Amino acid sequence: MTLPIKPRSRLYEELILKSWWLILFFLVVYFAYDVAIQRRDREERRLREKFSIITESIEIEQERKEEVKLAIRSRQDPESIELTLRKKLGVISEKETKVLFPKKAP
Repeated sequence: MTLPIKPRSRLYEELILKSWWLILFFLVVYFAYDVAIQRRDREERRLREKFSIITESIEIEQERKEEVKLAIRSRQDPESIELTLRKKLGVISEKETKVLFPKKAP
C-alpha cells in the first residue's frame, strides 16, 4: 500500500520556494545580531571590571590622601615634632639623662 503523493501546497510554494532568499536574509541578520550582542556583553563585562578596579584605586588613594593630610597637620604640632626628634634622632631634653649601651661586635 503506497501513500498517495500530495501536491505541494500553495503556501509551501509561496513561502519556502519563492522566498528562500528572504529566509536566508533573516537567518544572516539573526546571526549577525547574536554576534553583536555577545560582543557588547563582553565589552560591558570588561568595562565593569575596569570600573571596579578604578573605583578601588580611587578609594585607596583617598585613604592615602587623608593619611598625608594627617601627617602634615601633625608636623605643625610642637609635641609631634618633639616626639619625632626623640624617636628618629635620639634628642633628649636638658633635664633628662641619656644612657647608651655599646653594641657588641660579632
